[in-house]
Amino acid sequence: MFMSGVVKVQADCPTWQNLTALEFHFATQCLPGPLAWYAHQLPPLLLRLGVAATFIVEIPAAFLLLSPSVTMRKVGAWLQVSLQVLIILTGSYNYFNLLTMALCLPCMVGDESPVGHKKARSQNSRIWNVLQLAMCTFFLSWACKQMFSIEFIQDPTMSPRRQMMGLKLSMTKYECNLLVERAIPITMTCTLIFTAVTGVRSISKKKSNRLNTFIHVLVCCLCISVTAVPFLDLSPNLYQSMLLGFQLRSSTWRNIRQHSSSVSHGYGLFRRMTGVGQQSTDVSTNGIPMGWAGLPPSIVARPEIIFEALIDDSDEWRELSFRWKPGRIDQLPLQAAPHQPRFDWRMWFAALGTIQHNPWLVSFTDKILAGCPTVLDLLDEPEIAAGKHKITRVRANLYHYDFTRVDTEWARRIPGVKIVDTDSFFRYPDQVWTREFVGQYLPPLELNNQSLRQFLQQSGYGPSICADSKDRCTDAGPSAQVPCQVAASLRKLNRESWALPLAALFSCCIIVWWGFSCQRNRSMQAKLKLE
Repeated sequence: MFMSGVVKVQADCPTWQNLTALEFHFATQCLPGPLAWYAHQLPPLLLRLGVAATFIVEIPAAFLLLSPSVTMRKVGAWLQVSLQVLIILTGSYNYFNLLTMALCLPCMVGDESPVGHKKARSQNSRIWNVLQLAMCTFFLSWACKQMFSIEFIQDPTMSPRRQMMGLKLSMTKYECNLLVERAIPITMTCTLIFTAVTGVRSISKKKSNRLNTFIHVLVCCLCISVTAVPFLDLSPNLYQSMLLGFQLRSSTWRNIRQHSSSVSHGYGLFRRMTGVGQQSTDVSTNGIPMGWAGLPPSIVARPEIIFEALIDDSDEWRELSFRWKPGRIDQLPLQAAPHQPRFDWRMWFAALGTIQHNPWLVSFTDKILAGCPTVLDLLDEPEIAAGKHKITRVRANLYHYDFTRVDTEWARRIPGVKIVDTDSFFRYPDQVWTREFVGQYLPPLELNNQSLRQFLQQSGYGPSICADSKDRCTDAGPSAQVPCQVAASLRKLNRESWALPLAALFSCCIIVWWGFSCQRNRSMQAKLKLE
């Protein structure tokens, strides 16, 4: 999470610098969730405060997870879990969020009750916890002051007495690199020292298994060292920093990266926000932007590929629906996580490029025309998948999508948006998306088209072979056949089925319950030992 926050600052993206990223994110993320439309309607000030909170959780709060204090680690863990829960509620990122929450569970376990009389011990424990919470509050408040700037801006379209609060990211790329170059070596060194000290204290106990404890400490130090290697990519001068105690040679650095790449990797999702529309020339009055708090309006332009087909002998192009990706403008996004629909996910990346960069879409089109059952199963077209209708020609167009808005003051400032009924915020909206035609993504193709065959051959694709749906999981290994069959069963669920949202909610509840149970059991065991 620390890397995810740092790369956002280093990217110099205007949406992150102006804290307007969430005004685009809910509509432009890979697979929006069912609550994304409702989150998109929130006031700009609240969304910008949300971006600021994301920076706080990802950068300064990440250091709390490595604190020797249990209370501070719990605060850092709960902040991370809260962010992941909000992401789960508004988007579909398979089981990534659940894994992040699971990694936070060890930070929630522990007891710092001082030794002594039971009553005095309880009182001292409460005082110590309050002091640690105060230290966390002070640290995070200081981080907010260093990272953000607040100014009050007069809006010319409002009353002279009315002002809007403007919030921006004041941390520059240079300051972020300086923080990384100083904080990472110190943090990693202190973490290794704390791990070693904890191991020595455990070995010194009479009833401890010294060999077992030594192996645990050695493995922990090795894991910390290996997983810390991607942090060196955050700054070009970090691996040569004297704070590491030595300078790495280029050959040594290449060997370390080569051998650790199969264990740990860097992470930097949403480094630059996509789907940012072009600013029109008529959105300002006297040179003053007509957006919120002195900034231009946030115009959303999510690129989306829409496939159309001629069915049977019809001459009318009909849009093909997919199971998870946005398509119909009246269809509310669905909850896919923890399932990962990889095809719909890759369609989002394909829309950011051209067909020359995504030849697999041409192969997909060829298999649709050939009527391959396993490929037709990727569509949300039951009659076509059942063989009742046949696709004769296929084409793809590129559109810019945006969520509709409820009638609010800030929504009326955005040019080109569709305003729906005011009470739609509390019910299912009649229209969820608006879209604007951009151009042709893939020209019309039919089966056995010579240009299609030539393009596939040049891209490294062989003859089109349709695999039987019964053999879908045959090539999978023994341990992967059961998950493959489960995934195939989940794919057949109805779009309106609540099975996947309930499964995601149940998984989150199990993780939280398990964390509380472990924490309670260890606290009770520690108290019994003291008594």
